[in-house]
Amino acid sequence: VHVLAAGRIVASGGPELAHQLEAEGYDKYVMEAA
Repeated sequence: VHVLAAGRIVASGGPELAHQLEAEGYDKYVMEAA
């Protein structure tokens, strides 16, 4: 799983990252990329 924000990969991981994204959302990663 890769998370892209502002045209960059800001996180990569396996199934645990997918579950975290489902539970917590993407806001953390969007703020980091801004």
